[in-house]
Amino acid sequence: MKRWRALLGVFLIGFLLGLAMMNLFHMHTLDRLYRVQNQLTNQLLDREIKLEKLNDNIENQKATIVKDLMIQVEFEGSPLVKDEIQKNIHFYLTDLVGRELWNIDGEMIYKILDQRIIEVGQRQVQLKTKYIIISEKITIAVKAQTIEKL
Repeated sequence: MKRWRALLGVFLIGFLLGLAMMNLFHMHTLDRLYRVQNQLTNQLLDREIKLEKLNDNIENQKATIVKDLMIQVEFEGSPLVKDEIQKNIHFYLTDLVGRELWNIDGEMIYKILDQRIIEVGQRQVQLKTKYIIISEKITIAVKAQTIEKL
């Protein structure tokens, strides 16, 4: 019986010393893993904050509205006629000002203006759309040519 107690005592002391030695050898590895876990947790939090800010920015950009309408007319002729053409085009597109930017259809603007014939005084003028830039300030360039009445 004493022998069993001695063997059990030696076994328990060896077991405890083995655990202590294993803990000493693996302490550096565990510390490194804890540091890596903390770094990854911090990176995850940073990325979540950045993602939240980007989502907020996207929502703010959707709320961007059109503030101005700029019309450039290329017309060979009287500046007064050119001003009348600009006024007519502005009349067709004035509803775009104040609308949300993402809600503006560029193809619709193109179809409204391209090949349109308008009357300015005694003349008929045909419009050809050159380009359309859609931002907070919509810029439209058209070329106007006088056509003869039939």
